[in-house]
Amino acid sequence: MNESAYFSVDTRLTRLLGETYRSSEAALKELVDNAWDADARNVWITLPTPLTSEAIVVRDDGTGMTSEEMRGEYLNIASDKRTRMGDRTQRHNRKVKGRKGIGKFAGLTIAEQMQVSSVARGRKSTLVIDKRELVENGSDLEAVPLPFSEAIATEGESGTTITLSRLDARLNFPTAERLREVLIYEYGREDDFRVHVNGMALSVQDVPGRTTRLNATLPSAGAIDLHFTLSEGSKVPRSPGIILKVDGKAVGRPQLFGLDEDDEIPPKLARKVYGEIELSGVDEFVTADWGALIENSKVFQEVRAYVQVEVKKELKISHAKDMRLQKARLEKQVQLRLQQLPEHRRRFAREALNRILMRFYGESEERIATIADVALDAIEHDAYWAVFESINDSSRGDMESLAAALDQFGLVELSTIGTQAFHRLQFLDFLDQLVQNPKTLEKDAHKAFERNPWILGRSYATMSSNLTLRHVIATYCNAEFKGDRASKRPDLLLSQDYGERYLLVEFKRPAHDITRDDVAQAEKYRDDLSSKLNSTSPMAVMMIGRGRVSTLDANRLSEGVSIHSYASLISSARAQMDWLVASLKYQ
Repeated sequence: MNESAYFSVDTRLTRLLGETYRSSEAALKELVDNAWDADARNVWITLPTPLTSEAIVVRDDGTGMTSEEMRGEYLNIASDKRTRMGDRTQRHNRKVKGRKGIGKFAGLTIAEQMQVSSVARGRKSTLVIDKRELVENGSDLEAVPLPFSEAIATEGESGTTITLSRLDARLNFPTAERLREVLIYEYGREDDFRVHVNGMALSVQDVPGRTTRLNATLPSAGAIDLHFTLSEGSKVPRSPGIILKVDGKAVGRPQLFGLDEDDEIPPKLARKVYGEIELSGVDEFVTADWGALIENSKVFQEVRAYVQVEVKKELKISHAKDMRLQKARLEKQVQLRLQQLPEHRRRFAREALNRILMRFYGESEERIATIADVALDAIEHDAYWAVFESINDSSRGDMESLAAALDQFGLVELSTIGTQAFHRLQFLDFLDQLVQNPKTLEKDAHKAFERNPWILGRSYATMSSNLTLRHVIATYCNAEFKGDRASKRPDLLLSQDYGERYLLVEFKRPAHDITRDDVAQAEKYRDDLSSKLNSTSPMAVMMIGRGRVSTLDANRLSEGVSIHSYASLISSARAQMDWLVASLKYQ
């Protein structure tokens, strides 16, 4: 039976149809989400060969739709699925993913035509949607006839099949590798939901990162096949850990076999592990509910020990590499600060910094630099070393006192960092009051910033103003600004980092908005000062005031010139300190 079907529209339709997806793979994931909501156990996705005219096919074995459901619910494109079917699916009690009722049409963002064929109660309903017709009739979609047919289904046929044809050539062609990577995070651990891309089910290898596969024979557990991936980037897989399978059946939830309790492995690093263990013939050591291996069995003890040794080995390699890179980026900053400590304290200070960096493993480079800077501030204080001396004394006495002292030392490491961060927050409060006062002059702000370059941001935290640079500024200003021009003497700060780069900061009154003339004058100061430094190193120019006038386009400034407000710099620095104080509460 061939006829037509029509959209059911509400007022949100225009906006929802305008939504796009960041990639073709992200659009296809929406169709997989729909299969999940339809209580499917399997989804098969077939991607055609690139640059061909073949279609993308997404097929599932879910509950399917009757003709009435397809007309009344599927085509009600802007309705919330959860208002119709609740928060949970009926068959598998899954949490419903569909919300806006638009995800089922995600295929139209990458294809000109979408055919939906669905089988339910022995009947097969087929709907064809042409994107061009929708675009041409966007103001009256309810009037667009959609080809619709219904027939008796083939015996054994079930679920829904979506065929996307006439793919948009302006978009990057979806690839199997990238699609598996997008899907693995959400569906890689679902026991009753398998996703197949071009005939291959999602697996450990689909997690981006370093993959290891090992085989061994253990005395009691027998043959063991261990394969795992250490995921890359900040995103971790859903349910990280290693899933244990006996004769192909999952036993319990993914676990880390004690690696998450190892003091040598940062917790964030342990959560990057995603893998599987395959055993066979040991089902007698599995609990009745298949929730775990019996913990006091030799099988479990052997598996646990094997995983700890092999996975930890790879984790330590990864961690050592990350820590080396991290410390290399901080090396010059750390070296300068350590040189300010008495020689007998430097080695212990470096070890303390290593412990602190391990606690915060996985944070961004900017935050790590903030932690290191605040930690080094804390290590320079006498209270830190008073506890360290007590450890030295305890090491010559009983072990109980030593253990207590070491525990106290670890707490002091964190508390002194927290205290230092709190002091910085107090300083920012006073600085905020200073710049809010309309009577504050450039030189008042200059003093605060010169001694605390961390306020300028991570890029400038390691800069310093030494005697030579101060002399250059003084000589220049004394020569150029005297007599009647003395009152126009600029307030400049010239700093240098460990890479020999220079930063020229011109402070304006906190109540002054920076103009194009101010920028031109600052660039002239840079040219004049560069000639007196006898250096070819680059010099950036930073201007600080209340902000900039509305007629000054920040996007058209010369390279290396930036404009900042006192308020924005203080706000950014405060956000870093607030984050650090909050993080320490959970350490």
